[in-house]
Amino acid sequence: MKKYEITFPLNNKETILLYLQEPLELVDLCYEEYIFLSYNKNKHLLAEGPIYYNMQQLIKYLKKTINNQLPLHSSITLDIGYLLNEYHISEDNFIMYNFPSGISSWIGYKYHVWEAASHNIRLITWIYNKPDGSIIFEVTPFYPYMYCEPTEEPNYISYNEWIKTYKPYLIRELPTTTAQEWLKQAEYIIQTIEANVEKWKNIQ
Repeated sequence: MKKYEITFPLNNKETILLYLQEPLELVDLCYEEYIFLSYNKNKHLLAEGPIYYNMQQLIKYLKKTINNQLPLHSSITLDIGYLLNEYHISEDNFIMYNFPSGISSWIGYKYHVWEAASHNIRLITWIYNKPDGSIIFEVTPFYPYMYCEPTEEPNYISYNEWIKTYKPYLIRELPTTTAQEWLKQAEYIIQTIEANVEKWKNIQ
């Protein structure tokens, strides 16, 4: 049972939900929980793992887009989630990018915030700027059988069939004021976790 809830509202009907088993004042760097999108009266898993890392990711992308520093690359002329699936089928003709980590990958990953899988559904979360500077929050599906053996999956659908019905789960413009509120809240979570760690160090 989830005891504590932190919300990042998209609008009056759609919200990003972070559930905690403990109050934030008891959360450390390694504390893991789920982040969901509440959408169409359902909850869709967006991220899992350490809250600290996932909030760092969110902060990074919010800061860039608030300052209009994350426009889509000119090569991304179709929906970014559609292109991600196409990239994983064949890397041919995709522009690559050398990330600070030293890994070279598709340039679309510059806009990749989170991903998680639940019940054979993998969702990818993106944040980027449109040409006019507006901020876009997007959630897209990933082909569920990308790395599966067809004979091992009773509900297997070929990629060529699956991609015909591809569509994003959600695309929303994130008002700058909302992005700033999200940023403020994510930074508070990070600051609280770091303060917890320092407090516990002093106790020891």
